[in-house]
Amino acid sequence: MSKAIVLKAEERFDSGNADAFKAEAAREFEDGATVLVVDFSETRFIDSVGLGCLVSLLKRAAQCGAKVALCSLSPQVREIFEMTRLHRLFDIFESKEDAVASVED
Repeated sequence: MSKAIVLKAEERFDSGNADAFKAEAAREFEDGATVLVVDFSETRFIDSVGLGCLVSLLKRAAQCGAKVALCSLSPQVREIFEMTRLHRLFDIFESKEDAVASVED
């Protein structure tokens, strides 16, 4: 049975909050989360530190046998993922509901 946890990224996902976000995600994996859904519905800006945090989470998830999915990316944030080609590494969904439903199947 998949245990999906949704974490909401802040309006700015950058060096000011990436470490705290990564620590929170690590706690969720330790508590048995098998899927981490990162909700970007309120995020308007992400920098290289935020992107690096997500790549780090992806590696951590793989070590735990878990998955990371992203949802609700604004056009600006989606463009960053496409420019850096990171959209190829992550499962990206239009909504939180779509992301959670995809892992429950």
